[in-house]
Amino acid sequence: MRTFVFLGILFITGIATAIAQERGRAGGGSGTIYGKLVDAAGGKPVEYASVALLRQADSSLVTGMLSKGNGDFSFEQVAQGRYILRVNFIGYTTIYKNVQLAPGNSSKDVGNVVLKANVRSLAGVEVVGEKPTYTMAIDKKVFNVSKSLATTGGTAEDVLKQVPSVNVDIDGNVSVRNGSPTIFVDGRPTTLTIDQIPADAIESIEVITNPSAKYDAEGISGILNIVLKKNRKAGINGTANAGISSLGGVNAGANLNLRQDRFNFFLSYNLRSRKGWMNSHLFRKNIGSDTITYLDQYQDGDRFRRFQFGRVGVDWFIDNRNTLTISQGIVAGNFGNDNDQTLYDLDASQQRIRYGTGIDNSERSFRNYSTQLGFKHTFAKTGHELTADVNYNRANGDNSTDYSLQYYNMAHEPIVEPRQPELRYGRGDGNTTYFTGQIDYVDPVTENSKLEAGLRTTARTFNNQMTTMGLNYQTGEFELDSALSNRYHYKEHVNAAYVNYSGTIKDFGYQAGVRAEQSFYNGNMQSAKNSEYEIDYPVSLFPSVFLSQKLKGDHELQANYSRRIRRPWFRDLLPNLEYNAQSASRGNPALRPEFTNSFELSYLKTFAQKHNVMVSLYYRNTNNAITDFYTDTTLILNDQPQKVVLSYPVNAATRNAWGAEFTVRNEILPGWDITTNLNLAQTKVNADNLGTDLTNSGFVWFGKVNSNTKLPWNLLLQVTGNYESKRIQPQGEEAAEYQIDMAIRKDFLKDKSLSVTLALEDIFNQDRDLSWTRTEFAEQERYRKRASRELRLNVSWRFGKMDVNLFKRRVNRGGEGDQQQQMDNDG
Repeated sequence: MRTFVFLGILFITGIATAIAQERGRAGGGSGTIYGKLVDAAGGKPVEYASVALLRQADSSLVTGMLSKGNGDFSFEQVAQGRYILRVNFIGYTTIYKNVQLAPGNSSKDVGNVVLKANVRSLAGVEVVGEKPTYTMAIDKKVFNVSKSLATTGGTAEDVLKQVPSVNVDIDGNVSVRNGSPTIFVDGRPTTLTIDQIPADAIESIEVITNPSAKYDAEGISGILNIVLKKNRKAGINGTANAGISSLGGVNAGANLNLRQDRFNFFLSYNLRSRKGWMNSHLFRKNIGSDTITYLDQYQDGDRFRRFQFGRVGVDWFIDNRNTLTISQGIVAGNFGNDNDQTLYDLDASQQRIRYGTGIDNSERSFRNYSTQLGFKHTFAKTGHELTADVNYNRANGDNSTDYSLQYYNMAHEPIVEPRQPELRYGRGDGNTTYFTGQIDYVDPVTENSKLEAGLRTTARTFNNQMTTMGLNYQTGEFELDSALSNRYHYKEHVNAAYVNYSGTIKDFGYQAGVRAEQSFYNGNMQSAKNSEYEIDYPVSLFPSVFLSQKLKGDHELQANYSRRIRRPWFRDLLPNLEYNAQSASRGNPALRPEFTNSFELSYLKTFAQKHNVMVSLYYRNTNNAITDFYTDTTLILNDQPQKVVLSYPVNAATRNAWGAEFTVRNEILPGWDITTNLNLAQTKVNADNLGTDLTNSGFVWFGKVNSNTKLPWNLLLQVTGNYESKRIQPQGEEAAEYQIDMAIRKDFLKDKSLSVTLALEDIFNQDRDLSWTRTEFAEQERYRKRASRELRLNVSWRFGKMDVNLFKRRVNRGGEGDQQQQMDNDG
């Protein structure tokens, strides 16, 4: 309740400010004439166009200016009277419009002035500029997904593997600079996972390694923002695509956009099906008090992913200062893993003494709904705006598990010693809701400074239940297996407020801000004792400071600092036991947030608009570092004791990382550019607070190369390669790995609207996970591999008709059609 009151106060304050600004223009004997220039074809702002104000009586010049970067123009302190507004710019037809400032109405908003291309003057002009795959700035790096050929027909997981600075492991866990980022969709949290978002629905990926106080403090290595496709071109336009893969996968989709006058409708739909094999191998040395034994386990099976992704919405341009947007997304799918397992028990000399066979299958289906409502008000002053939005996500799901294991002696005869046969099944369901409300206000205090402020609230609720039934071979009846059953409820609420002030003094830039966040957690699990908890974290402050200096020769130096937090995820807190492949994991209700102080020094240099070099030195100091802890324990499964290695998250004392990142983009030859990213880091994890000999350190590095080459016959060749060295853990390490992808695209038709892409992912079939873990009584090696070498063929067709009179009706006064290009005789 307190959060909504706080949001209401800020919203009312913003509206009051807007009204005051409007009223401030009225009164007295003078006023303001303002508006915005937009392009008729794409609806984008027209910058640096000449805007002149002439007296209507004699057409003499009163004043003039160039339109701002966002197309805005404004004339202050204009005497009351009748005027002519003249707008002209190279390549566009000159516009004349009558304007009157009358007593009692001294503020005149002329709306969006639409400029039409002058076809005659543009004849013979060939546009050769093209958006690059990767663009770099001091504060943000943007990966243009439409230029990534290898991800066509894939998912967001495939896209993120292509993005410089980003790593994705075999389980879909994402890291940036060896740390966990926060992942957003369109700048807001989501209940979707990266394997539920089709690549063909993504416009770009934004990488913000050290965000300012304006952004969430969550995420020790910054923010990854997945921007979905949506355009506002006039008329009707869109894309359609379809594809197949060598693993039996198929994909199809379409994006449609329809804009006329004050409305812009957008619709997208994607269908994705993916198949593949997978296998794993676990080899464990069990160190007993008087003997040593070994476990050798293999799993082989298939995995499938099928889902549909739909999104529909509308932008309503109420007037040239207010825009209302509403959209609805629906995602539904079914993911499954089917595994055959074989276990061998070995003696001290590693000779097989018995073996077991069975299955370990799981399946889940889901349906996700996401609703977004946004409002934006722009003031006459350039950059002065108020935005408010509400996002609601709900996900429903069902899941099931089936497990069996029968032991045999080496003569292949069934045995019941030392373990009886296991047969169990689990059935469950759950739902998740995620609400976000945010208000942002931006005020350019002066020409060289800006004030930003905002409020945000997020509320998440999780409900889940799983009932696991195991066969009791003594009675022949299925009984509840309490160790693998659960029923839990979890709620999380985070409130935040921020203020930022930035400005420039000649070539020196500065920004200082602070964000305040408070959070509340509570949860309970009915199937376990002492599983109810309630945690209230007090208000924490997260300051940020950015300093930049532009130097001669088109290069820039920046130093920044920010404080970050990683709060425990709900599964990190719940003492819910999960068992798979002779390994077990659970949550830890005593887990606390980790706090990170992040420092960064960056240098950006551009050479002749063809070569970009960015070097960043960074240091992160983390207290209460969240990490996985492994221990030996015995579980009671199907009323039988079983020794396993149990993992759960804990707070280590500290984790320190310092490193350097180099990103270089070179245009080697016209039509051939290469982007190289290299990250070097030294990491040290100190977990002595959990026991002796739990401190580990090491040097890690990561490299990624993206090459794009234009070839004759409308061909484009793209090659991507990445390498990641071993990673350090408190009780072990993960092996190095690499992957190389290649794709080629052929464009057809005169306007290149038809494209065929052939992509080969993981050419050398090297994407796998290999790790080593050590505990007091066990040494374990775990290898996992899934089908990663995949050949995909995709066809894409772009269509469109830029027709501003699509609906064949006359535009009302004040609209964005041809009326604005005629004389407004009534003033």
